[in-house]
Amino acid sequence: MNETLLMTGLAYYIVGLAFQVVLRSGVFSLAAAGFWGIGAYTCALTAEAVGWPVAVLLALALSGVLSFGLAVVLGRLRGLYLGMATIAFDLLIVSLAFSWDAVTGGALGLYGIPRDATVWTVGGLAVLATAAVAMVQSRAGGRFVDALRTDEPLARSLGVETGRLRVSMSVLSALLGALAGALTPLIFGVLGPEESGFPLVVLGLTIVVIGGSGSWVGALVGALVVTALPELLRFVDEWRDVVYGALVVVMVLFAPSGVVGTARRWWPAIRRRAVAAPGEAT
Repeated sequence: MNETLLMTGLAYYIVGLAFQVVLRSGVFSLAAAGFWGIGAYTCALTAEAVGWPVAVLLALALSGVLSFGLAVVLGRLRGLYLGMATIAFDLLIVSLAFSWDAVTGGALGLYGIPRDATVWTVGGLAVLATAAVAMVQSRAGGRFVDALRTDEPLARSLGVETGRLRVSMSVLSALLGALAGALTPLIFGVLGPEESGFPLVVLGLTIVVIGGSGSWVGALVGALVVTALPELLRFVDEWRDVVYGALVVVMVLFAPSGVVGTARRWWPAIRRRAVAAPGEAT
């Protein structure tokens, strides 16, 4: 497999994690796309001067501080109102990227960024991101997250600090989005303002919808599909986007819980049938 394609898939996977953690917790924040842009530009502007590891850390530190402030400011918003507010934040970042020519290069973007990313570094950071999400969504932490999504007042009455948990999920999502953004210019060597914003929101939601929002496994499956499917559809040429969109619609209609959720629902019946088959044969 082409190394660039593999690294792109891993970056998509981290984007999927950024959206999966907030959707599972019921915090309808889409700000990860905006923090993708913050992480990408921070890393692109500093990688040559300080080296890519420090540049990535700077991107995460800046995004962590800004995401905490944003989560506190938007703390009273819920559902669609929170989603709209965070999309407005994403569009604000895109607007700044287009208009702040002296820093971001404007519509032309940035070029000549050191392509320091390797499969091993991107893969290692993806593993660390997975470990962080898995730890948060472990048995104890996962129950708190599920309680927050299912019934926030009830979770609060049971002693769950829902306000702090909502902020934590928002910050974790932002950090994951910033990590994916920081890796992207290190993979391709260029960065443009059109890469973030609403298209990235669609990408992240598509990954979660295809794979499922129940765990990080869904984000992994969704990222594999989103990365591989356009390549597999090259033979249809200009109809590729149409076919890809139609397949996503079919997936949403017939497997709304995603590939992983559907597999978990069907697996007990398949297992029972497999166990019963030898007895029926005799």
